[in-house]
Amino acid sequence: MQRKKALSSFRHWRVGILSVLISFCMTAAFAQQSTVKGKVLDETGQPIIGANVVEKGTTNGTITDLDGNFTLTVPNAQRSVLQFSFIGYTTLEETVKGRTSINANLSPSVVNLGEVVAIGYGTQTRKEITGSVANVTEESFNKGVTRDATDLLQGKVAGLVITSGSGDVTRGNTMRLRGTSTLQNDQGPLIVIDGVPGGDMSTVSPSDIESISVLKDASSAAIYGSRSAGGVVLITTKRGSGSKTMISYDGYVAMDQMANKPDLMNADQWRAYANSKSLETSTYDLYGADTDWFDEMTRTGISQNHSVSMSGGGSKSNYRASFSYLDRNGIMRDNAMERYSFRFQFSQRAINDRLRIGLTGSATLTDNQVPNGDNFVLAYSMLPVYPVFNADGTYFTKVNKEYDQGNPVQNQDLNTMKNKMNYFYANGDVQFLLMEGLNVKANLYKSRFNGEFSQYTHSATSMGYKDQGFAKKQNRAWDRSLMEWTADYNRTLGDNEEHKVNGLIGYSWEENEYSMFHAQNRNFVNDDLQYNNLQSGQGLKQGDVESERNQYRLISLFARANYSYKERYMITATVRRDGSSKFGANNKWGTFPSASAAWGISEEAFMEDVKWVDDLKLRAGYGVTGNQDGLQPYKTLQLYGADGQYYNNGSWLTAYKINQNANPDLKWESTAMLNVGVDFTLFNGRLGGTLEWYDKRTSDMLYTYSVPTPPYVYGSMMANVGDMSNKGIELLLNIGVIRKKDFNWNMSVNLSHNKNEITKLSSEIYTTNRIYTGDPWIRGGSGTTSHVIEEGRPVGQFFMLKCNGIDENGKYIFEDVTGDGKISEDDRTYVGSAQPDLTFGINNSFTLKNWDLSFFLRGTIGNDVLNGPRMAYGTSAYLIGTNALDDPLIYDLKESPRICSYYLEDASFVRLDNLSLGYTFNTKNVNWLDKARVYVAAQNLFVITGYKGLDPEVEIVRSGQSAEAAGLSPGLEPRQFFPKARTFTLGVNLTF
Repeated sequence: MQRKKALSSFRHWRVGILSVLISFCMTAAFAQQSTVKGKVLDETGQPIIGANVVEKGTTNGTITDLDGNFTLTVPNAQRSVLQFSFIGYTTLEETVKGRTSINANLSPSVVNLGEVVAIGYGTQTRKEITGSVANVTEESFNKGVTRDATDLLQGKVAGLVITSGSGDVTRGNTMRLRGTSTLQNDQGPLIVIDGVPGGDMSTVSPSDIESISVLKDASSAAIYGSRSAGGVVLITTKRGSGSKTMISYDGYVAMDQMANKPDLMNADQWRAYANSKSLETSTYDLYGADTDWFDEMTRTGISQNHSVSMSGGGSKSNYRASFSYLDRNGIMRDNAMERYSFRFQFSQRAINDRLRIGLTGSATLTDNQVPNGDNFVLAYSMLPVYPVFNADGTYFTKVNKEYDQGNPVQNQDLNTMKNKMNYFYANGDVQFLLMEGLNVKANLYKSRFNGEFSQYTHSATSMGYKDQGFAKKQNRAWDRSLMEWTADYNRTLGDNEEHKVNGLIGYSWEENEYSMFHAQNRNFVNDDLQYNNLQSGQGLKQGDVESERNQYRLISLFARANYSYKERYMITATVRRDGSSKFGANNKWGTFPSASAAWGISEEAFMEDVKWVDDLKLRAGYGVTGNQDGLQPYKTLQLYGADGQYYNNGSWLTAYKINQNANPDLKWESTAMLNVGVDFTLFNGRLGGTLEWYDKRTSDMLYTYSVPTPPYVYGSMMANVGDMSNKGIELLLNIGVIRKKDFNWNMSVNLSHNKNEITKLSSEIYTTNRIYTGDPWIRGGSGTTSHVIEEGRPVGQFFMLKCNGIDENGKYIFEDVTGDGKISEDDRTYVGSAQPDLTFGINNSFTLKNWDLSFFLRGTIGNDVLNGPRMAYGTSAYLIGTNALDDPLIYDLKESPRICSYYLEDASFVRLDNLSLGYTFNTKNVNWLDKARVYVAAQNLFVITGYKGLDPEVEIVRSGQSAEAAGLSPGLEPRQFFPKARTFTLGVNLTF
């Protein structure tokens, strides 16, 4: 009862605060203003068109006109600081100090040291940062079709591996920063959107994103405590600015084509094989067909995107509203996504600019048509001499009831899997300047996510005939409430303002609630109503109706302090203390400290005569972060679950038993990281970059262990036991190769190497020698795994029979590891790793007058992939009743396929990931149009690799994997792999 009263009280005063915020938005106080005019020029004295002029710390700003002129009204003629910035130039700051005219001369640079970069709960200039923070701005984003921030970032940040392993347009990418950090369903980096932690990238349209910061080391990420072990990605959205209303339109039309498809035997090749083996084909070859089942299942996918935004404001307020519509049709006929995104932001200043009110609202509605991966199995297996349709126009269904057989086109047409998702959130914040340098801020956030999954399997299809129609409906809901209070103090000391001090303290309260309802039925009289009339099915079974709910809270206290002396010596310290209801009774609270320091070597007196060094900074940091995402609510408690039925007094009743042991010692996983880096800018900004080394060690990893019964009631339980290590080095280079008045060529290169190792798996209480994982699955090999988790080995370690080829009799040449003279499962050994030795990205951008061209290459070196489709379908074992790959193996191999290293291949690759060509029109004589650009782009144009499968880049977490297995068997191309697309885009950007 007390809990309900407290929650009710919080909700009431939360509504009160929101009311106050809205009331403040209706008022504004008069302040002394000043109008500043001037001109922004480049290094040659030429005006810079479209340079940004912004009052520091606000969204009050404007852009220069065609002659480089600007006019801006600032609220304080003495204190206000103007920031002048433009792409490819170093940001310049000027304090107004009563002046009404200010001219700015910008210096070119491929590394902008004055760039303001988002960090946790604040911002810093790049020059002042002491931790490892990578920032990618809008002009550097990947072009073309983009679904969320991962598409914009892919390959841009050293150490951040973004894997797009599937061509399914409804599946997102997977992120890993500086290696895998846990065995328990690694969720990747924490997503923070406009300062709100725990966001979902799908709720922000790419056209609304201004910049993305990646907090790579623990000294930067520790401010987010028990959720930041995988790193942090900070997304900053666009805001309105300037005294002029701006309307922007971004739109494109795209075409997707299958980039690569399996090389299966066609009808003539199948017949030739049968003749070479003297096999009788008359049972199968009755229809005169020559069907390419992958061609029949695929299409040219046409997509479109339209984004419209309106923004404006003045010295006291700003606003921005945007609407985006994305319609994507995948290359598979049953794969599509339609998304509507709306976003509104408003801020108001008042009381002599002491008060700032901000309101943000967002809505994202998504409809997904999800493909069924089993159809790919049928496309591999169905004979090319079978038709899609019979002569009378009906579907060909003769083999629908045979193993791994069936008409996949019929499945696509008659079977349905749809996912509808609605995501709404609102955020209100109020910030007040109590005294010079001291700001207090309150932030309130509320979100609700609803998902509705609907599935129907038609009774006439190969997937639905056993159930005579199968229908399923599932509804899920996530509610999240967040309240944060912060106080931020900034002070500059000394006669020449050489000392800078910043302090931050904060409190955070968060509640998350999840609920789910699921129902399914089978044996329908007809298929017309599909999943819309579950009660009409006649095959309801125990467990067909389920519901669940869980809830957890997180309460946190955090603090940070920064000190800088002449941008020469800088130090930062942070600490966060998290209390989570997920943790056991003995470990409710955890503390996550960090410290980092930087030495601006180039600011020392002995560097004054070293003219070729513009900036040189050495930094080092150490911190501890945590991971609680792998721990679901209530895992610390003893739970009961249904277990069969019993008969009592004329009725059958559900029986219950303990299905989870209590563990009051459960806690977060901890990751400690030491990071050392060097930042440099040389040769008048022509060369810049970063070199970093890190040592990242995770302890108390969560995993489910077998335990004896007794003393335990249940045979397994989750515990904190394991340790893991990731060590690596990263290099980023930005190079101004050519810099002329009309022609520029800039290049950026990032390289990263990471070594992952499991260092501990057992304790005195919980023990395991190995964890077998991986699900390659071939016919006759059910249950045989492909990977192992073991001390001294990395995640992604392949463990299977070692094969040294095929002998003259068509038999595998297996290595007898045990030396007992026979080949058995005991002879499995370590045969390769899915972990790459090197990942890289290379971007080149060119500008020639009004033309711009960019292309981006990325890839990996030294990683292995298990070619599951070749293992499953590169065999003659089931010919001629099923099809097979047009591969020499069908002639050379004379035994059934085995899961072994013969199918393990070097998957190093180089991919031309993005190519873009654009033209910006001269709108000088068009008074109603500020900017007009048209472009063409292509994605996934080609891949250079020795890998024989469909694509060397495969999913880290495959569809359907359990939470315990997710991500523990990377480097596996499954037999139902979804082919990727090659995309061509035509787009336009307009600003009015």
